[in-house]
Amino acid sequence: MPEAPALDTPVPAAQGRLQLVLALVVAVTMLPLSVVVLLQPAAALTPSPGVLAAVLVALTVLHAASVVAHRLPRVGFVVGAAAMLALALLPLAGGVAAAMLPSSLAFLLLLVRAAGLQDARLRWSALAVGVGGAALITGVHVARAGRDDPLVSLGELLGLAAMVIAAWLVGRLDLARREHDAAAAAERLRRALAAERTRIGRDLHDVVSHSLTVMVAQAEAARLLAETDPERSRTAIDRVASTGREAMQGLRGMVRVLDDGSPAQREPAPGIDGLAALVAGTASPRHETAFAERGERRPLPPDAELALYRAVQEGLTNAVRHLEPPVRIRAELVWGAADATATVVDDGGRGPVAGRDSGASGVGTGLIGLAERLRRAGGELQVHRGRGWSIRASVPIEEP
Repeated sequence: MPEAPALDTPVPAAQGRLQLVLALVVAVTMLPLSVVVLLQPAAALTPSPGVLAAVLVALTVLHAASVVAHRLPRVGFVVGAAAMLALALLPLAGGVAAAMLPSSLAFLLLLVRAAGLQDARLRWSALAVGVGGAALITGVHVARAGRDDPLVSLGELLGLAAMVIAAWLVGRLDLARREHDAAAAAERLRRALAAERTRIGRDLHDVVSHSLTVMVAQAEAARLLAETDPERSRTAIDRVASTGREAMQGLRGMVRVLDDGSPAQREPAPGIDGLAALVAGTASPRHETAFAERGERRPLPPDAELALYRAVQEGLTNAVRHLEPPVRIRAELVWGAADATATVVDDGGRGPVAGRDSGASGVGTGLIGLAERLRRAGGELQVHRGRGWSIRASVPIEEP
């Protein structure tokens, strides 16, 4: 079975494409708008030709960084921050920092991207750079414009810092959402793996326990009949070999599932069609078995059919394992109006096998797993322990 992956929160491909499209949209709209603002005579912001060229280069680099951040978020943020620093220091007419132009919106996109990374040091560094940049822009504006109203300057600082923090929080909240989704997915996988391990453990118990119990019973009968009835002894030995081969086939099927789980390689799950053979295969010279089916057979869900099969298998196993032979065992499958019921009853033989009596309740690991299997199939299990065993398993019939 696959191992649970380490917790990771990559940006989904669709979200990454959206960020790229948004960066391109900002570039094709804000860059021309910034150029218009720079060259518009009414704005009175046009700097000298040298400064204008430097501003245009810095704006282009900033937008290019926001696009590159789609693939290289760390590189994009560093380059974008450097471009913003240059814009903060480049003077426009009237003392306004070039970082106040509309293209600066691209830096907020870089902040969102950086805050959504798993690298905590980079996230907090990005926030510090953003808030520090807001303070630098305000300081440069105050120094160059000669502003003496502290409330206006404070308002400008708080406004710029608020935009930076808001952009950072958007990215951080997106990271938190992805971390939550990743944790939920990891928990779902952990539960699925646990359920699969439990299912395989139950199947191993059912196959191995039943097969070994039948093989031991047949071998003991063959030993006792070796001198008095050689023919029946050989028959019992042949059944030991046959049961062993069937158990090996079942184990190989489980190993294939563990290897790659390829559906094409899985053996069909046992079901009600195999009940008669299962009961007959448990018989030995010292264990008399019989099977009967009453009522009109109807389709059952695969999990319910398998649960009934395992119930009969567990009942046969317990009777053979825990009772001194000779033992008479009767299995029956009854189709009712709303449910299908399988019962396995024995006569108690000559009493419990010394050292194997599981107590008055008769509830062991196999029966606990069987009860859970039936519960998941919508059915129930009833176990009675008197002189012998009585197991009754029922599952609902789902009408089409």
